[in-house]
Order: sequence, then C-alpha cells, then structure tokens
Amino acid sequence: MTAVANRTEASSRRPSRRAPEGPVGRTTGWWGMVLFICTESATFAAILASYFYLRFIHDTSWPPPGDSRPSLLVPTVGTAVLLLSCAPMLLAGRTVHRRATHVLMLLLALLGGVVFVVLQGVDYAGEWPDSTLQKDAYGSLFYTITGLHTLHVVVGLFMVLLVLAGAVVRGVGRGHPGSVRVVALYWYFLSVLAVAVYVTVYISPYL
Repeated sequence: MTAVANRTEASSRRPSRRAPEGPVGRTTGWWGMVLFICTESATFAAILASYFYLRFIHDTSWPPPGDSRPSLLVPTVGTAVLLLSCAPMLLAGRTVHRRATHVLMLLLALLGGVVFVVLQGVDYAGEWPDSTLQKDAYGSLFYTITGLHTLHVVVGLFMVLLVLAGAVVRGVGRGHPGSVRVVALYWYFLSVLAVAVYVTVYISPYL
C-alpha cells in the first residue's frame, strides 16, 4: 500500500505535458489597428466636414474664381487601382502557407499602392499653380485632404514592405498570418477612405 501511495504521489507531482492553449479571438495587434483606424476616421471625418462647410458658406461658385475644377482622369485611375489592390491583399491573407503565391499577392498590393502615390503626384503637377496651399481655402483643403491620405498610403506601403520582407527572409511563421491580417485591415481602410476623398474633393465640385 505504501509503494502504491508513493507512486501516486510522485505522479501527481509531475509537470503536465498538455500543450499550451493558443490565444482565443482577435490578437492585440488587430485591436490596436481597429482603435487606430477609428481615430484616423474621426480625423478625416472632421476634415471632410470642414470642406463641405466652407463650400456651402462660400458666396461664389466652388471652386472659387481663379481655381479650376479638379481633373478627374488621373484621380479616377488612381482610386480604382487602390481599390483593386484590395483583392491581392485579401488573397495574401488566405495564402500565407503557400509562400510563392503569398509573396506575389503582397507584391501586387504593393504595386497598386505605389501606382496610386505616383498618380497623386501627377495630379498635383496638373493642379499647380492654378490651386496652391496658400491661395485660398479651396487649395488649402484640396492639398491637405489628398496629401494626408497619400501620407497614410505611404505608411501602408511600409507596412506591406515589412510583411513582405518577413515572408521572403524568414518564411511563413506562426505569427505571420496575424500580421498580414492587421496590415490588410489598414489597407482596406485606406481604400474606403480613398473613395470618400475622391467623392469629396474630385466629384463634389461638379455637382
């Protein structure tokens, strides 16, 4: 009886060999990105509201005399390209265990963002010097809204580059799918924001 009791006591003292359970639900990075997007959404909502407020209290036509209405071709193409880049970003999150396809999708999303930034620069070149930051409220709002959005796209490009570098150098690890989904969430936000900026800055002056 004593031997059996000793064996029972010894077995109870052995550390458990059960595999540790993984985290349940969304990651901390995902929730952090959601909070960041909410903050930036409020910022852009205030700026876009300021645009419409100044437009509706303006006595003369909008844009004001001396400012030409914005060209639609280049920003339309740029916005469409950014929206289309959401497709490879979505596929990148679903192909994390197929390295070649995953890297290709990230490259396509990255290319879409680069094309958008380049086309935004082309649009600025076409608007200058008819509309400038210092000329009037219209020019100030035009460059502030589009410039702030373009800056956010550049930040998104750096995020995609980091994820892409991790996929190329280290391969796909356990934490990689989570990081891709966090970056994809920000990329979708940029695309929705691009539509809001496009309608406000480029379409509304024609209405």
